[in-house]
Amino acid sequence: GIGSGSANLGITTASFTLAVMGASVNSLGGTLSHFIGTPKIQMANMLKTPKLFVPIGIVSALAGLEGAILNVGGTPASAGFGISGLTGPLAAFSTGTNNILLLLLEFIVIPLALAYLAYLLFVKKLHFIQPLDLKLPEAE
Repeated sequence: GIGSGSANLGITTASFTLAVMGASVNSLGGTLSHFIGTPKIQMANMLKTPKLFVPIGIVSALAGLEGAILNVGGTPASAGFGISGLTGPLAAFSTGTNNILLLLLEFIVIPLALAYLAYLLFVKKLHFIQPLDLKLPEAE
């Protein structure tokens, strides 16, 4: 139910935040892979630089709260997949959020807004995160 939808929004927002914060040091393909895939590609960087968990935890919690407030649903099988394969949006659609514009707001607009706010706060203003902290290894 709502817990699954909130988990999907949290992981979507985490992906978008990692993409936005690292966009200046990663290739276009690397950046896009966050949006259409998963934040797991940043796992090595997250473990090497644990402070990256701070902005991710904050935006994920806010996105989860959004899910609870807007009654975004999901299924036990879809929990935590986020936008990867459209799993989260399709689960939300099948469990009651039948408005496509609302789904776009929930899974694209709000996560992007939170990602950009995290970028402005943690990278630009506080300098807590450096874009190089999110550099992906180059493919050979």
